[in-house]
Order: sequence, then C-alpha cells, then structure tokens
Amino acid sequence: MAYNIVLIGAGDRGTTYTDWILKNSNSLKVTAVADPDLEKQKRIMKKHGLSSENCFGDWRDLIHSDLSCDGVIIATPDKQHTEPALAFLELGVHVLLEKPMALNRDEVLRIRAAAELAEEKGGSLTVCHVLRYSPFFTKLKEIIRSGRIGDIQTMYHGENVAYYHMAHSYVRGNWGNSKKSSPIILAKSSHDLDIIHWLMDSRPVQISSVSGRTVFLPENAPQSASDRCLEGCPSAEDCLYEAKKNYLYGIPIKTALSRSRGGIAFAARFMLRFRKLSAILPFLSPYHIWKEWPTSTITENLNENGIIEALNKGPYGRCVYKCDNDQPEHQETIIRFKSGATACFRLHGLSFEEGRTLRIDGKKGSIGAKFGSGSEISLSIHGSSKVVKIPMDSDFMGHSEADTSLMECWSSVFSGGRVKSSVEESLISHLMAFAADESDKSGETVIFPESSADP
Repeated sequence: MAYNIVLIGAGDRGTTYTDWILKNSNSLKVTAVADPDLEKQKRIMKKHGLSSENCFGDWRDLIHSDLSCDGVIIATPDKQHTEPALAFLELGVHVLLEKPMALNRDEVLRIRAAAELAEEKGGSLTVCHVLRYSPFFTKLKEIIRSGRIGDIQTMYHGENVAYYHMAHSYVRGNWGNSKKSSPIILAKSSHDLDIIHWLMDSRPVQISSVSGRTVFLPENAPQSASDRCLEGCPSAEDCLYEAKKNYLYGIPIKTALSRSRGGIAFAARFMLRFRKLSAILPFLSPYHIWKEWPTSTITENLNENGIIEALNKGPYGRCVYKCDNDQPEHQETIIRFKSGATACFRLHGLSFEEGRTLRIDGKKGSIGAKFGSGSEISLSIHGSSKVVKIPMDSDFMGHSEADTSLMECWSSVFSGGRVKSSVEESLISHLMAFAADESDKSGETVIFPESSADP
C-alpha cells in the first residue's frame, strides 16, 4: 500500500524529498502539490503524473479540497512553516517539517503542543534534522554510547560553510536578510546545535555567543563595481563571486570537486583547465553549462538563456557587496551542559571547503572527525599509541545519505515506526539557537530554562 503524500513548497528541499518518493513509490506517492510558483508546480506535476486539479497555488486551497492525505511534506520558506504545520497537525496526519520549525519561541511551542494532540489522533511530527540520520553521525553516537572515550568533557564542532555557499544562500539568497528569513544560527545551524545536544545527551544550562560581519559590506566593493555582475563590472575577472562563474559555469563547485577523488575529480580538473574543449566533448559538455546546485535553485529554465535571464533579473546576479544582507559571516557559541561538559560551536562562512569538523574529548579518549568530502573518524584511547581511523563514505556536501535515511525512517512512521528525533529534542535545538541569538545581540550570557515549558 502506498500512502498519499502532499507537498507544500516545491523548492530545492521539497523536490529532494519527493524525488526519493519517486524511487520508492511502493510505500509513498505524491498526490498533490501547493506552491505559488507555477513553474515549480508544473515540474512536480510532470514528475509525479499529477492532474492539474491536484496542483494548487495556495496550500489552504489544498487542505480544503477533498483530496485524501496521509502525510504532508512542508518545505516552504522559513516564515511560512507555522500556519500549514498547525493546520495539518490538527488533521492528525504525519507531518514532515523542514527546519527550522518556526522563527520564534512562541510559534515553536505552539507547534510542539499541536504535535502532541496530533499523536492522539494517530498523526506525528518529524522535523528535518537530517544529520541525525547520516551514517557518519550515527557512527559517532555509537562510539560515544559504547563508553570507549568515557564521559564527554569537551566538544568542538565547526560548521565550515564554503565561501560560495555563504554568498549564494546567506548574502544573495533566501536567508541573506535575517528580518526576512531568520538568524543564520537558526537557519543554518539548528542542524548543528541538534547534533551537539544529541551527542552530549545532556540538557544545556548556559549559552554565550558572539558574531562578526566584516566582509560582505558596501565599503568592501571594488572601486567602480556595478550593482549587478552582468552590467559590465570592471572587477568581474578577478572577483570570486562573479555571477557567471558561480552559476552559469559552476566554477566554485567544479573547483571543490577537483579536490575530491577518482574520475569526478579528474573530470572537474579537466573542465577547469580546458573550458572550451570540455564544452564540445560528449561526456563533459552536459556539465559545461552548470545545471546542478546552486544554479538549480535560481531558475527552472536551466539552459544558458534561462540562467542569464535569472542573473539579469533575479537576486543572484547582484554584487555580493551591494545586497540587503545582514547575516554575520562567523559566529562562536559556547554551551555549558547539565553534565558539566562544555561545547564550542563555530559557524563560519568563508571556508575553502564545505563540511564539518569535530573533536570530542572524554575521560578515556578522544574522537577527531571530518564530515563532508573525505569524511573520516579517528579514535584515540588514553594510554594507547594506536589511532583507529574509520573511513566514512559521504558526498562532498555531506547531505545525500542523510536525506535518504531520513525519508526511509519517515516512511516507516506510516506503519508504526519511530523517527530518531522526537519533537521535544527538535524543540531544544531551536531554543538553543534562540538563546545564542539573544546572547549575541545583548552581549550577555543566557541561562537556559530547566524545562522547555519555562518562560
């Protein structure tokens, strides 16, 4: 039996989840979509064989239709999570909600309360904290639970956002302005705060945070730089963030791939060195004009003309120094836990490489880890000269295996299965993000509430 799933928000994340459903149609099937963008509607309609009657511009029209719905995927922009989440939870269906749950404490608590009532009707809420579902972090949790390093004393967790990713998502893109979206510590790092809390297995008691923003500012724009990259900017050739390089040709992604291993790395290096030749070679020409992330997020028309039009008219063609962004480029957060352990979380948006780095020190030993391209876990036990290295498979962004595992787990919920992250645990990571943002803005340490229901 395949359960009926409706998609609310047909952007990059919603498409990722529903693409998994396409490959696993024996358990779930997409029966309707709601998105104000007609082109996104059409893409989902074509992929899943939907009729036009099952495609909606507004999710409210969908929920008031007579369509059968067993589950819903909510992948709308951050500010639009609360209302559909509450509405579908009231129906008692299974809800998969993209993070963050909501943008403030009151709305997050309302969603938590609605999820509790939904469970009484046979429904559920799963928040997309996908990193919990990756083999990498699952292995880390397994090592810690085994007791091999003893009780955790300190943890360093670094989220390394590549310079091109920072410019795409948090300068030019949907999360560039915190007032229109959410603070970067919530928008990007609720994943990481969730992982820190999960690995620590202890409640936070105190949080301090500071951030900095010194790069993507108007005063740093090259002299005579145009407002848009394609307006003949005199600095285009030397600018890391020039739009054609980043989106039309995917130069930063090809550069990142060139540092990986195997045939993909060789092909990427060839394309970077011999751009004109690679444009006519049959096995490389499909990648001369870049159609994957991040270009896939800026337009539905992924040919040269479509991409150029998006850069001329849309937000991704703007000079990175002349946007309406206000997100910090780096932020340090110190967390003390009830167990007595401490954690340092570093988010920075000018990394040469995408990924995460960790060091976890316990009473008996230490773990060093890298997640992303070339993922690896190393284990050192006190008193031993041997370092155990555990290679881990991962794509260079580190997300695909986690997305797959999340969807496998969520699909099991329809037949009585359970997910790895309860609503209460997802709530705590959000409260941690709110506390870090409050500390950064006030300059004061925030005492974390003993209960999630406390004011």
